[in-house]
Amino acid sequence: MMCKRNNKPTVIILCGGKGLRLRPLTKDIPKPLVQINDKPILDYILNQFIKYKFDKFIIATGYKSTKIEEFMGNNFTSLDYDIVNSGDSDIITRIRDSIKDIDNDFILSYGDTISNIDLTKLIKYHNKDPESVTVTSFPITIPFGVMEVTTDNYVKSFTEKPVLDSVMNIGYFFFTKKYHHLFFNHNSFVDVLSYLAKNKKLKCYKHSGIHITINTIAELEYANKDIKKIYN
Repeated sequence: MMCKRNNKPTVIILCGGKGLRLRPLTKDIPKPLVQINDKPILDYILNQFIKYKFDKFIIATGYKSTKIEEFMGNNFTSLDYDIVNSGDSDIITRIRDSIKDIDNDFILSYGDTISNIDLTKLIKYHNKDPESVTVTSFPITIPFGVMEVTTDNYVKSFTEKPVLDSVMNIGYFFFTKKYHHLFFNHNSFVDVLSYLAKNKKLKCYKHSGIHITINTIAELEYANKDIKKIYN
């Protein structure tokens, strides 16, 4: 018998990209199944949500979708989830296909991004301004010494690995159902976010814990070293 659903948003995880910068690892598997310490990226993402009692998931796939279907069927048999395969398409098409049969709020997450984000705090933050969409950010650190140089080439200042005032988008978007229509009114996901920002309807939840995005082999090597900081 299925457990009674809680009132948390549906979780949509974008897992359809080809992961070209992770080749040859992604030649035969999709990027969310690339392993970190013998566990796929997607496993870490799902378990973070499960930890906070989320109970309805949509896995938005495309590239090598059958591999993700097999993984979910072998490892998350008790989870309430749907696989929505949009084929070789862009992000907004995957989102449209994922939300067309749901009528509730949703959290949108990237299938290559792992974080120890406190999802209870994220929801509380969002609920303070429920008329807006919430996006989660993380500080950007430049991995070099940065110099400010005068017009006559004297070094005015030097900062080692500065943290920028700008922040990066790490996903974990909270969309209330009233904004579903935006994905059908705009041509790209960036257009949706730009529209929201222009109309002061996009709020930023600043995550200061740990964040790992895996786009390249170098980032994967970093993740293998640091994953225990998130899941120990």
